[in-house]
Amino acid sequence: MDVQDRVMVVLRVKNNASLYLRPDFQANYFNMKEIYVKYAGYNLWANRRMVDAFASLPVEVLEASIVSSFPSARLTFLHIWDAEFLWLERLQGHSPAAFPSKTFEGDINAVFAALLKGSEAFLTFVEAQPSDFFERSLFFKTISYGEQTQWSYEMIHHCMNHSTFHRGQLITLGRQLGIDKFPPTDFAYYLRELGK
Repeated sequence: MDVQDRVMVVLRVKNNASLYLRPDFQANYFNMKEIYVKYAGYNLWANRRMVDAFASLPVEVLEASIVSSFPSARLTFLHIWDAEFLWLERLQGHSPAAFPSKTFEGDINAVFAALLKGSEAFLTFVEAQPSDFFERSLFFKTISYGEQTQWSYEMIHHCMNHSTFHRGQLITLGRQLGIDKFPPTDFAYYLRELGK
């Protein structure tokens, strides 16, 4: 059963439960490329906003120890970059053995640049894929959990969702570091900026 068949089963179940669907929903729903190009574009947009919010802070503040998943804003930005790099590599058929931050020695501006360059590369890659790419099952080796197979659209979705999760942590970290106002980074705000 391919992705479209699985979605149709879910839609039938939901339709039988009297779920209202927009008339154009079914026709647009299956354009996975459009969905994930938009989601990768959103990710780049939101990462730019986070970098802009933190860029004016002094280095010692960005590296200050704070209780969170990663003990500083710098390490959280590095983790987002690591994950986006790793998932993009996997989507391209590679299985990196280490995170890029393991050998990274750049300053905070280099961290910001690496993150944004990686997010842009992710978007460029997704834009360049044929529509059937999003329904492919891909094999890769993880750093810690061995061999895996996963649908490409699930890999993209996971990666973008992972970045969103850690941007939320950055907001909490930033408030503790003295940033009292953050630009909105919700997907709905991105869509409004796109005019849709």
